[in-house]
Amino acid sequence: MAMPREGQLRKQRLMTDQVRGAVVIFLKRAWKVLDPEHLANWRDAAKALAIDYVDARTTPQPAVEIDVHIAASGALERYLRAEHKDARVMRLDHHADPRLKRGSSGETLGLAYFGRESNRTLPASLLHLVQTPDYDGLIPPRDVQRSMMRSNMHYAVRHMEDASRRTSFKPFTKGFNAAAVGAHVLVNRQVDDATDWLGADYPFLIDDCQPDTIETAIDKARTTFGTPEWIDTLATMEIVRQAVHPRAITSQLEGILEIIAR
Repeated sequence: MAMPREGQLRKQRLMTDQVRGAVVIFLKRAWKVLDPEHLANWRDAAKALAIDYVDARTTPQPAVEIDVHIAASGALERYLRAEHKDARVMRLDHHADPRLKRGSSGETLGLAYFGRESNRTLPASLLHLVQTPDYDGLIPPRDVQRSMMRSNMHYAVRHMEDASRRTSFKPFTKGFNAAAVGAHVLVNRQVDDATDWLGADYPFLIDDCQPDTIETAIDKARTTFGTPEWIDTLATMEIVRQAVHPRAITSQLEGILEIIAR
């Protein structure tokens, strides 16, 4: 349901009846458009209020009680549990675009980055080694979908500010996209949830974003491609794919609703 714009007080008041008796899940910071009085009215009318932060900042918090804080990543879940010790925190993982299907493994390494340029760390000296289709990171057009399915390794290296200085955390979406098409992912350990999902020994998990480290990892991927190590560790990506399949996400959401709608 589309939220009213900030300052649309009449619409906010009328929408109070629409949320009466409902479980309302605010996406990211959607609650901020509501006037404090109307937010309080929504609190009184709704059966429950929840926030699914996804990757938005978690501060400031609304001035009304939130029944469930929903975390789209393990990093965010740990942060919310530490910051809101008496609150209910529940996990609702993110997922890949459901239109992505398994792609061809190809005959050589096909490494590509899919997303905004600002969300990657890729030294200029290595640009020629990574395909970078024009893509804004939102809904992928058909040609980008095809590129995702043709690429047998997705690039997800990104410099991350220390988690202790952040109030926002990102789900491991690039890893999920790679898993959905049966590809590997090249990513640094500092990326939120990378080690949670891949394990500390995943062969294409790198220690930092230094140019030499990235170049060495790309060389390793090239020489490992098609070997038993490459093939065997695709089992890790398959586990990820199954864990964030739409059926699994739906089951998580149903579990949240069953608890907070009681």
